[in-house]
Amino acid sequence: MNLFRYDSPLMQFLGRAADLIWVNLLVLVCSIPIFTIGASISAMENIIYKILHNEDVAVTREFFQAFAKNFKQATVVWLIILVVEGALGYDFYYSRQVGSNTSEAIMTVCVILFVLVFALMLYIFPMQSHYYNKTKDLFKNAIILVIVHPVRTLIMLFIQAAFIAIGFLIVLDYRFIPVLVCFCISLPWYFCACVHMPVFDKLDGVDKFGNKIAPETFKKESDSAEETEEPDPEVSDETEVENEDEVSDSEEEEKSGS
Repeated sequence: MNLFRYDSPLMQFLGRAADLIWVNLLVLVCSIPIFTIGASISAMENIIYKILHNEDVAVTREFFQAFAKNFKQATVVWLIILVVEGALGYDFYYSRQVGSNTSEAIMTVCVILFVLVFALMLYIFPMQSHYYNKTKDLFKNAIILVIVHPVRTLIMLFIQAAFIAIGFLIVLDYRFIPVLVCFCISLPWYFCACVHMPVFDKLDGVDKFGNKIAPETFKKESDSAEETEEPDPEVSDETEVENEDEVSDSEEEEKSGS
């Protein structure tokens, strides 16, 4: 096998890595104003979804299309999360300064809530990039997914925590900072997508190979089932009786007329 064929595993891996690097750079640039982080992550999720399903994707064009399309709602969602996380962080810092027994309990609650809100974010932006939902429904559905899929949620939290720790270690050694710039956002979200994507695939009607099942397929199957449905014998008998009565009535009218 020629390793340098365009369809070889090596070239597919390199192409996927190049897409992740480029989309990571786009996210970093588009997130500079801070309030655009939500739209950037949502657009990145749209690209990652297509990469995972081996779809041809023009990263730059489709990223900015998704960015513009989801900008309003994604920004509102991000600002809500940012305010909540900021408030929890402030409460944690203030309670730590106080240093009482009550403050330790408050700090524990703040940490738990902070992690839960972060877990919601790991579901919200993928959903926001794939489905049409009201903002309140995004949060409601994210809460449901966190509860229904606790193992997947814990795995994704572990992935994000591991990459944050790795990123912190890389910052201490400036020689590896280019690697951090290339993969700091797209790679952890890519692995998280590998974890939660089967849930969305089931909702989308996609098989395990990433092939979408068209809605017309289900429609045709249901229509054929209706066409092959056997007629009700009682209904057919009643119809035959009615037809016989109509024939007899018409014969009587003809006789009377003659």
